[in-house]
Amino acid sequence: MFSRLFGKRILVKPAEQSIIKRFAQAFCYGRTGFSLEQIPEYFARFQGSVPDLSSYPVAPVKSGIFEDCVRALTPENQRQALYDLCDDPPASRHPMPDAATRSELLALLVQADGHSPMGVELSNLTLTGVRQQWFTAASRIPSSPASAITAARTLLESTCKTILMEHGEIPDSSGDLGKLYKQVRVKLKIDPKSGATQPVHQMAHGLTQVVDGLAGLSNSAGDRHGLAGGTKITELSFASLAVHAAGTVCVFLIRVHKNLQRGP
Repeated sequence: MFSRLFGKRILVKPAEQSIIKRFAQAFCYGRTGFSLEQIPEYFARFQGSVPDLSSYPVAPVKSGIFEDCVRALTPENQRQALYDLCDDPPASRHPMPDAATRSELLALLVQADGHSPMGVELSNLTLTGVRQQWFTAASRIPSSPASAITAARTLLESTCKTILMEHGEIPDSSGDLGKLYKQVRVKLKIDPKSGATQPVHQMAHGLTQVVDGLAGLSNSAGDRHGLAGGTKITELSFASLAVHAAGTVCVFLIRVHKNLQRGP
């Protein structure tokens, strides 16, 4: 399978079976890691076409359904799902692997993709975590559109700042989301000078401008309940646009960030 990133065609291979088994052992052995029910629920967040418990004639063992779910994902989604497990596994009634074990698994995954694991560290950003914040912001739209817009801007701002800090850079602190995004764009090489196609650059930058513009509208209300002149932010479509633009940009940036640091 091929993945396109900034106009370059990159071969993404399925995760090696030996590595999938190592992850299954770490996250599914005995009374550790996932419960049986959690496994398909977790992987379905990355791709809908994963096995569920009802597809088995008899109840599978945890490691078996874990391996089946990973193999059902596209190679790129395999990486993202396994990256998230390394960086910040979901809560479970059983203890999850500790940070040292997860770091070892991440190193194996990166090395298998032909990259040096030296200097590769666990990240504070996960697709699962960002999507959860995205959905939380979306849940505010019906009752408080202004609050949803503010949450959308906060999500994008915190994502940009974390990416920069994980690259050893000091984020812009002026409060200008455009300047902050520009820092990230340069660091992640999301611009034509670094090989990104103009459509990719325009799309990501345009979505960011949508969020920043609507956040400015919300901020001008002062107490976030109304604008000068008494107009209230009640248009749900504006809030929906801000929230989903922010979520889309964040997911895009995290994927680029992790692929740049870790491959494949």
